[in-house]
Amino acid sequence: MMGQGLKFSFVLLCLSGVVGCSSTETLPDPNGTVSTFCENWGRQACSSKVVLACSGADKVDATLTESCVASQQTFCEGLLPPKGYSSQQATQCLRAIGAAYADGVLSAEEVATVRHRGEPCNHLVKGAQGEAESCASDDDCDTLKNYLCVLKSGEGSCQIPVLVDNGTSCAAADAACNPGFYCGTDENCVQSKAVGKACDATFECATGLECDTGKCVMRVDAASCAKDDDCTTNVCDIPVGSSTGRCVKSITLSSSASICEDLR
Repeated sequence: MMGQGLKFSFVLLCLSGVVGCSSTETLPDPNGTVSTFCENWGRQACSSKVVLACSGADKVDATLTESCVASQQTFCEGLLPPKGYSSQQATQCLRAIGAAYADGVLSAEEVATVRHRGEPCNHLVKGAQGEAESCASDDDCDTLKNYLCVLKSGEGSCQIPVLVDNGTSCAAADAACNPGFYCGTDENCVQSKAVGKACDATFECATGLECDTGKCVMRVDAASCAKDDDCTTNVCDIPVGSSTGRCVKSITLSSSASICEDLR
């Protein structure tokens, strides 16, 4: 009888709202704000391997790890625009950050992801521009619905890009060429032009090149780059304390690499 009385009293409390009795309470979104998302970005980036490589320490401790996380959180916050963030596709981005840093070596594709919010981290912002409206970057578009800034003749419009085969038509508004190709004046995907090739505009030239006096030329010397897009490899390795570096295909994290300055 006493057990039944206690059960009855508990039901009354539930009905009156005195205690929380729901088994499906909604938990807060762990990536719901820029701050929490970027903290989680830092925790994905700051693996033991990364902390050891960038700090130059003999062993990892909580102080080194938390310092790395705080530094990466600040870096991440600087990559996001002040408005439009949504966590809708945050999990995919965070997984990619963790995978990129896991081995302590960053390929060109991984550098694009972790340093410039390339795929899949370019789907975190609902931009102001609608479908087919002009854009300068992906964040201008509703990336939450997979709209990105598709470039044609150097001009961008918000589209859900459809990759087309090299050498085939890119006339459709949503048609996008593969990396290393661009949509030419004949509306076909043609290979980006190498050093010395004739050009009418910089968008025709490969990454790291510019169109100068009708030819594709190096933007800077490969041994004195200042940023990744100075390089045809898309990776500029700058030593600590220097303003310039050299173009490489990948970066191995170390205490002497400036990329580690926000990883410690």
